[in-house]
Amino acid sequence: MNRVAAWLGPFTITGAIVALLGIVCYVAGWQLGWIELMVVAAGCLAALLIAVAFVVGRLAIDIERSVDPGRVMVGEPAGALLTARNPGRRPTRSIVVDEHIGASIIPVTVPGLAPNADHRTFYQLPTERRARVRVGPAEVVRADPLRLLRRRVGHAPATDLWVHPRWALVEALPSGFAKDLEGPTSDASPAGDIAFHALRPYQLGDDRRHIHWMSTARSGTLMVRHYVDNRRPTLAVLLDDADAPYDDASFELAVEVVTSLVMSCMALQLPISARSTTEWLMGRPRPQGRDSMLETLTLVERSRDASSLVLAGAELARIESATSAIAVVTGRRPAGDLLPMVTHLRSRARVIVIVAGGDRDDSGAPSDPPVRALPGATVLNVSTLDEFRAGWNGIRG
Repeated sequence: MNRVAAWLGPFTITGAIVALLGIVCYVAGWQLGWIELMVVAAGCLAALLIAVAFVVGRLAIDIERSVDPGRVMVGEPAGALLTARNPGRRPTRSIVVDEHIGASIIPVTVPGLAPNADHRTFYQLPTERRARVRVGPAEVVRADPLRLLRRRVGHAPATDLWVHPRWALVEALPSGFAKDLEGPTSDASPAGDIAFHALRPYQLGDDRRHIHWMSTARSGTLMVRHYVDNRRPTLAVLLDDADAPYDDASFELAVEVVTSLVMSCMALQLPISARSTTEWLMGRPRPQGRDSMLETLTLVERSRDASSLVLAGAELARIESATSAIAVVTGRRPAGDLLPMVTHLRSRARVIVIVAGGDRDDSGAPSDPPVRALPGATVLNVSTLDEFRAGWNGIRG
């Protein structure tokens, strides 16, 4: 339908028939000398000329759109506010604004406006699935009463609504930490005996061996060395984005798991890198901030040309050499497909395999998982995001 409209240009189907009829009647009347056909051709031409007067010129109306919020998680509400304003000195007639929402069009009726008056229309935007939703452009369709000609006039440019994957904060791993003896410390670092952070006044229960006598003599107050544990978990996430192990629901869950791990590490200010079997998502080859990473995860899709888990995992471990734990997020693969990858990675870091999705029996209960255990790896079989969060937080060193 869009191709036909593009081919017809300003003509509607009715207008194209009238124009063709006028040409045929004119040629036939000229050749045959029939006045009646010439009259029909003149009538068609007159109808088209009258229609031109309705579609040419500029409509004296300003249209603006705002999308709020511009970033949401799947299922969260989002809406757009379309404001039409008459900046002229004459009233405007009622118009219909075609608002493009992705591949669909929402007709918004704007009543006649007095000079300097405006009209606001609010409508909900679709957030049921992870996507970048293109909102706009807003177009005013101008047509004549006989619907012979039609002209679309763009007013408000397109805006993007980012519907990010759902995610949940999870805890850092209690083990699989790489000691960073010379690394950064802060007041938020947990108390320990690894790295000196600062001098502070003595508190009841402090180890007296940590008293700094020179500072105590200068200040007249007992001062102690404050040591902290600055061991930091260095997590790498590998997303299996091959098409075969997933259905639509299980792949969405896999993306939600990856997003939860990445966003949680960012919130805790912990090192994190991530890649899929097709491309790097974030890390040394592709540094990213929070918003840009969410956009990347919003657009990630399954691929039929994904490389093997072994090759992707080997590249991840080689480039991110400081990694202490690797979380592999996959679908329902047999253990034989996962074992070579685990065998290769377990000598370099702790390996956690997260299997997203699962079949259910007739009663709705989860059926037996395809992978119960893998030598050298911790296996989590999850069917919901809450189940993943509980399982991940329950991992112990």
